[in-house]
Amino acid sequence: MIIKTILLIISFVLLSLIVFSFEKFYQYREVYYVTFGLVIGQVLFPVWLFQGMERMKCITYLNVGTKTFLTVGVFIFINKQDDYLLVPSLTSIGYIISGAISLILAKKQFGINFKWQTFNTLKIQLVDGWYVFFSSLSISLYTISTTFILGLFTNNIVVGYFATAEKIVKAVRGLYGPISQAIYPLISKKINENKQIGLMFIRKVTFVIGSGMFIISAIIFIFAEKIVGILLGDQYHKSIILLQIMAFLPFVISLSNIFGIQTMINLDYKKEFSIFVLITALFGVGLSILLIQCMRRLALLWLCYSSKF
Repeated sequence: MIIKTILLIISFVLLSLIVFSFEKFYQYREVYYVTFGLVIGQVLFPVWLFQGMERMKCITYLNVGTKTFLTVGVFIFINKQDDYLLVPSLTSIGYIISGAISLILAKKQFGINFKWQTFNTLKIQLVDGWYVFFSSLSISLYTISTTFILGLFTNNIVVGYFATAEKIVKAVRGLYGPISQAIYPLISKKINENKQIGLMFIRKVTFVIGSGMFIISAIIFIFAEKIVGILLGDQYHKSIILLQIMAFLPFVISLSNIFGIQTMINLDYKKEFSIFVLITALFGVGLSILLIQCMRRLALLWLCYSSKF
């Protein structure tokens, strides 16, 4: 918890630096700070503990409870446009309550007592979990940075079209999240008991999950126009092509999770995995900046060309 608290403070400082450094972020500062409650809730929630103890029901119940609280709260309290701050507020409150309840459950079910740790204990944990932490940080860098980079170099309209399409993809990706959390301790246990049996299980999981996510991704690609029309409305028609481009991300990311986190980390290839992810993250961020700048220049050239006729 101490390590998480330190990272929480660092995250808050970084958020403040970004918000106060850019005018387009500063004008919506209340939204960012209220939404930061999600981070606090995730810091409190010991997902790793419930995964390791194979008590996945606790995670499911708390996640469902949080989503139910948010959904009911939105219908009750959101009545007009000025209530927009209540949405992130309700989300943050739900996550914080969920995290607090999870700590109470951890104490009652596993007899865990919370106490301050020595510096040497923290050092051992940081060294032992460094590659996993670094790989998770790198993954966040290239999965979250695209919207941020778009916000820096473009306008809110462009970000809106991209973000709405991305939310649909994230919702589909979310279907795999609980599965990933459930199979990780199972795969770890099988590999520790018998490596060959563990690898056979991974092959079966890859086929089943890969096939399922491929079919879902193909459906999104084929019916992108109808999906955008039903969920977003005709005013978001420009998001259709973006949704089609991102349609197969759930399939690719599910395979990436199986081969990377589920397999390489359980086989103790943590260092190699973190290096691969870092290279991907740097390449992804660099490519995003380059392509966004190129598209901006092409758009300006097109406007200049069009204005002559």
